Amino acid sequence: MDMKKTLNINLGGVPFIIDEDAYEVLKNYLDDIASRLAEPDREIIGDVEARMAEIFRNELSLRAQVVDLAMVNRAIAVMGRPEEFGEKKRIDEIRSACPPPRPRKLYRNMDDKIIGGVCSGIADYLGVDATLIRIITVLLVFMGGLSLWIYIILWIVIPASPCRPIFPDNSDYRA
Repeated sequence: MDMKKTLNINLGGVPFIIDEDAYEVLKNYLDDIASRLAEPDREIIGDVEARMAEIFRNELSLRAQVVDLAMVNRAIAVMGRPEEFGEKKRIDEIRSACPPPRPRKLYRNMDDKIIGGVCSGIADYLGVDATLIRIITVLLVFMGGLSLWIYIILWIVIPASPCRPIFPDNSDYRA
């Protein structure tokens, strides 16, 4: 008795049960196609998956319940070899297409401010909760470790977040 491992997959929005060896061939095929497509053409992978799911549904309705290696190979024959989708992109070409990461900058967070947005801006910069920074700041002010003047200087020196104007429609300004 030949027992094979099966996996549950979702291909093109349709669930399938597939043999492990068929899954590996299918995964390698889709990965190979994806490596040949430019970033704007990545939606083609969804179309390829949808077409393969349609092929599998047609074959499964006729005889079997599990997608096997023979079905995957027939679907690949219908869809075409990965070489037909273009040249394989080298890893350095793919990396050069990605924009370089932007350097983090310290801004006062004007959307989450209590006094001047200094604590929430520092929290955003460090990637922590603003409440934690506020509690630490209050404790340092009362324990003498941080002068209120330092907070005021930071309020003046750290620029406001450029994402939102300070007074977009004068609704925040009370004369």
